[in-house]
Formats: sequence, structure tokens, C-alpha cells
Amino acid sequence: MKIKLIGLALAGALLVASPASAMVLSVTGGTADTVPGNFNPTGFPGGVLIGDPITIFDSGDAGFGLSLSSAANLRFEFLGSEADFVNVFNSGGDLFSTATAAVGDVATVAAGGGFVPFSFLGGGSGGTATNGGPIDSPLLMAFADLGNNTFLAMFNDGGGPDADFDDLVVRVSVSQVPLPPAVWLLISAVLGLVSFARIRRQGQQAA
Repeated sequence: MKIKLIGLALAGALLVASPASAMVLSVTGGTADTVPGNFNPTGFPGGVLIGDPITIFDSGDAGFGLSLSSAANLRFEFLGSEADFVNVFNSGGDLFSTATAAVGDVATVAAGGGFVPFSFLGGGSGGTATNGGPIDSPLLMAFADLGNNTFLAMFNDGGGPDADFDDLVVRVSVSQVPLPPAVWLLISAVLGLVSFARIRRQGQQAA
């Protein structure tokens, strides 16, 4: 009986772990490039350095961007901006504004599989750049892969020809992978079997 219970517990643990291992943040499409020399790293903790690889997206890149392979809770962290305009990062509501957000501000958003749901509102042009498209010209966005399912989302507000991708920077990472209903059922079943085995042993000892 103990062996069976251990086996069930291990199976439950594998099911709990599998969504985390299967879930992946990835970038499709875009143009491979590097962080430009006019990028200002001041105020961007844990970010990137000039010359590091990035993938750039412009108005011709509809249907591509940062994707999530399965449902997860995403963590967005505002890393700062170097911009004259008031730019906004939106995901189901305005999360970060360059006028009010402080470096290190964090928001958690539940997301399904597919394109990560966010957009960038550029104060310079008044346009919007949506992950997965459309992207209004002259707005630009770029992504830097930091590893461990973590990316930097970097934006250019179109206020000038600088294309420095530091007009708003957000770190995107996986906060939590929701457990599927089947896992909760399995956990309940294991706990039920453990209780049943304990009651049975107590009954045998009493006899």
C-alpha cells in the first residue's frame, strides 16, 4: 500500500512540474540586431549592455512578437526610461507610465497561450505598438532574451531618429504557472488514500 501511495505522489509531482517545464516564452519574427551605442543603461538594473543581441520589430512585423506557449501568470517590472515624452505600458490597463512609475514597480497579469498581451503607447507620435501587431509607424519595439524565460521589452517612442530603445523598458518573466484542475483532483485522491490507509491501520490495530 505504501508503495502505491508513493507512486501516486510521484505522479502528482510530475504533473505539477510538467506545466512549468513545458511553458516557454519565445520571440518569433523581427530583425536580429544589437543594443545601439546610444542606449542609456542608467536606471535599468539587470538589463542589457551596448552590443548585446536584440530582436527589433517595426510596422511591418504584424503577426510576430513575444509569445507564451501556455497559460501562466506573468510578472512585469518597470526598469525605467530615458524619454522626453510620456509613454505608457499597457496590459489589460495602464500598468506603467513614464510620468508616474518608479524603477522596480511590479505588476502581475494572468495570460493565456499566444502573444503576451501588452502594448506600448508612444507619447511622441501618439501611436500604439501592440505585441504581435499592429505597430504604428514610427514606433519600434525590441526584445532581449535574458534566459530562464525572461525577456526585456524595449521601446522607441518615435520622437526622433535616435532608435535607442530606452524610451521605456520592462522586464517580462513568468511569475507562476497555474495548476491544471486534473492536478488538484489527483492531489485530493492521494490525500484520500492516505487517510483511508491510516484509518485501516488503526482498525487493524484495534482488532
